[in-house]
Amino acid sequence: MAGRLCPFGRRKCLHAFAALVPSDEEALAFLGSGVVPGFASPSEDDRVAYARSCLASAAFKTKAWPHFACFVDASNVARHRPVPAARVNEPKARLADIDAVVAALKKLRYVALVVSDKNLFQLIDEPYEYQRKYTEYPHSVAQGRQADNIMLLALRRLSEAACVTNDRFSKPDEARDFPDVLSGHDRFYRHRWEGDDVSFVAPDGAAMPGALRRLARRLISKEQSSYSHGRP
Repeated sequence: MAGRLCPFGRRKCLHAFAALVPSDEEALAFLGSGVVPGFASPSEDDRVAYARSCLASAAFKTKAWPHFACFVDASNVARHRPVPAARVNEPKARLADIDAVVAALKKLRYVALVVSDKNLFQLIDEPYEYQRKYTEYPHSVAQGRQADNIMLLALRRLSEAACVTNDRFSKPDEARDFPDVLSGHDRFYRHRWEGDDVSFVAPDGAAMPGALRRLARRLISKEQSSYSHGRP
């Protein structure tokens, strides 16, 4: 289908993508430009379908992995439940809540990178299981209370990555040192709970898209930005 309009109609071509295995060159070209073979003006759904087919390309997965990365503020997630005064001496953080966030992100095709403060080990209900799961690479543990700095620095380095936290990053030094990171419109998502079920929303209340859809939207935004600056 490369190089020409799809002659079979959009619906059939979307089904065809499921069986299509793009070459590494085609997959990387899509990642760089958002161009979908067979479509002159691909829609968001077209790009999501083609991105899914590109996952068969090892070169694509190697290059695109930052789009699938999502940092998790473990201390924020694990301590989201208020502790009743009568239970003040019980653990103040729950491993199950971190597990729930990681599992929910996996369903959206994200790879969760858990970042913790060192003192979470002292607060969580299952410290050794938490240690086994979330304190070794690719996860990180701050030596002090600097997990926020680790995440913000990582988000600067990986400009495509997302982050799940209810922290508003309102400290003066954060606003001063990370204005480029904090201004990202599709980077930070808040965790919302109904009992033990978690969902993620952007600051404007919009649901967190799956990783493939978020990638498609970023490619569309990149294309629109290129046109607005006079580049074809």
